[in-house]
Amino acid sequence: MSMQTYLISYDISENNPRLKASRLLLRAGCFRVQKSVFIGTLSDTRYLRLRKSLDALRQRPRWSTTDQILLLPLHQYTRDNLDTIGSSRNDWPLIFRELHTLVI
Repeated sequence: MSMQTYLISYDISENNPRLKASRLLLRAGCFRVQKSVFIGTLSDTRYLRLRKSLDALRQRPRWSTTDQILLLPLHQYTRDNLDTIGSSRNDWPLIFRELHTLVI
């Protein structure tokens, strides 16, 4: 099973489709890293299912012609050189599925 990490962001003007998009992303196993930015390491099957569900949002009545969802695959080099300014997350290994056992 092939896995790929994606950076997914959206710019959706109306609350209803924006909330639906965030719920779809969280349900697919993505992590919210900013208000409208998510990162997820997804199998090909899960990605295609998520993309189809997100694409279906365009058919909803509150979708604007200026609304957009960006799905960007992140390659290993990009992930290894990730840099942040401001508060830093301590769960990057979990987000990138590098953490195999979580002890709480």
